[in-house]
Amino acid sequence: MSERQKLTSHLRAVVVMSLLFFVLLGFAYPGFVGVVAHGIGLGYQADGSLISQNGTVIASKFIGENFSAPYYFWPRVSSVGYNSSNGSGGSALGIATQQFYNQTKNYTEFLIRTGMVPNGTQVPANGVEPSASGFDPDISVGFADFQLTRVAFYTHLNVSYLQKLVGEYTTYPLFGFIGSTYVNVVTLDIALHNVLLSKGMIT
Repeated sequence: MSERQKLTSHLRAVVVMSLLFFVLLGFAYPGFVGVVAHGIGLGYQADGSLISQNGTVIASKFIGENFSAPYYFWPRVSSVGYNSSNGSGGSALGIATQQFYNQTKNYTEFLIRTGMVPNGTQVPANGVEPSASGFDPDISVGFADFQLTRVAFYTHLNVSYLQKLVGEYTTYPLFGFIGSTYVNVVTLDIALHNVLLSKGMIT
């Protein structure tokens, strides 16, 4: 067999295996997993944990949204602005850089100023540090509690009511020690939005 024939044979094997694994891992395996998931009652998760209202998909439980109005609970900082056209990912700035320090300091001061909390109040780190994906749907309970005063002011809802609402969308560690405690701010804000709609506070 000539060198050219050997090369052609190797290239053919590479192309065939690439196509095979492309079909297998790109279509067959995900399709199989999806069918199995639907078969065992996990269709909601398999379809992306989509949230629908009045027959229209409005969000996914696992993709953060940019709720920026003062009467919502704000999500974590996003380096891509919760805009999928910008891709996904965290900040390229190192935590020891002056630019990262300035951004974090300025946003911390902004949260304190708009949060209607006393000067010197500690802002949870979760609230000022960008997430790794840029689309984190979760915030810490501490950051949710930090925002209660502002949300209560703009919604005219009692803090105790808002605390209860936060609790309804808080996930706790499995068996009490596996994982962490966090609040899904997407589902929380959708629930809050519906409350405000029902009370005629927003349109």
